Amino acid sequence: MDLKFLAIRELVKEADDTIATISDKGGSIYIHDPMAQQLFNALVAAYGRRSALTHGSFNEDNREGYPFISSFEKFVRITPTEDDFVHLCDQALAQLAASLQAPSARSATGGYVIFVYYSSDVFDYLLVALVRDKAGVAFDDELNPTKVIEVDLEKLHQAAKINISTFKEGKDSYLSFIGTKRKGDITHYFSNALGCTDVVPSKKSTSELIRATEDFCRHHNLNEKQEEIVEDMVSYLSRQRGDKQSAYLPEMEQIFDNYIPPEQAETVAGTFSKFANSEPYQVSHEFQPHTSTINSYTKVKAKMDNWQLDFAKRSLGHLNSDSEIEFDPSNNSLKINRLSTKVIEQIREALQES
Repeated sequence: MDLKFLAIRELVKEADDTIATISDKGGSIYIHDPMAQQLFNALVAAYGRRSALTHGSFNEDNREGYPFISSFEKFVRITPTEDDFVHLCDQALAQLAASLQAPSARSATGGYVIFVYYSSDVFDYLLVALVRDKAGVAFDDELNPTKVIEVDLEKLHQAAKINISTFKEGKDSYLSFIGTKRKGDITHYFSNALGCTDVVPSKKSTSELIRATEDFCRHHNLNEKQEEIVEDMVSYLSRQRGDKQSAYLPEMEQIFDNYIPPEQAETVAGTFSKFANSEPYQVSHEFQPHTSTINSYTKVKAKMDNWQLDFAKRSLGHLNSDSEIEFDPSNNSLKINRLSTKVIEQIREALQES
């Protein structure tokens, strides 16, 4: 990772106050200072450990209400200088202070706002995080315990990360932000100040959830249970959609944990949410299931006297469609393609026996 710019400012507000002010302290930080690098690494790592991220984009329906959006767009269209970065930070701070004064944020308090512009792999990012103090214990020269105040980087109260590279490419989802882990409860004042929304197409969220499920099975040698796990996931999504409820990653993680064998429980249980929430899937902590995507994964079941079929709808296609199972309407027959070696051997053995 390559740190390009770093700035730290302070928002002052006590709980139940109606006024939030921007402190004169802080500003741009010298990035080659070892402590600046340590802060940068700790902050990015802390954000990466979060498994309740909401993915989304900017609020394009109300751009005038979020000045940060236009400031950000100007920032990414140029080769930014340190002054450009500081100006962007000032715009964000002004919006954060205004958002903190909204009635819905009355119980919220201020803290230190850290702005980080960096690159990792082939992507550029802007990370904005709100952190607060915590009391600690240290020893003085005589080894007497003494109270110290330190920044609690392990608890990111609010944060948002924008993938500048994917934003320039016009992708559907290029930012993520931290919400709480309670159903339907995301503390909106921080993300709203930056113009963030959780508007990721439900089709993308649903399909990426299924893809993450299949990949997680392969990564943890759950191949034999994969079909059953996917079926349970699809059933859960169908129920939520039928009840007009959102889908929640923690609830889907519980479905997964029921299939994990005891010898893998210690290392694998409780990890699916983070797996699906992170790159490359970016499944939000909460999302609306997409009906047609769910239907494509539901089963087609048919039974005759001497045989029965049980396959996912997505496997079925018309003749010459290169689907796994093709329907030929001219003679009302099915053609099964790409049989596995094991299935082929079973069929040959059965033919030889007969």
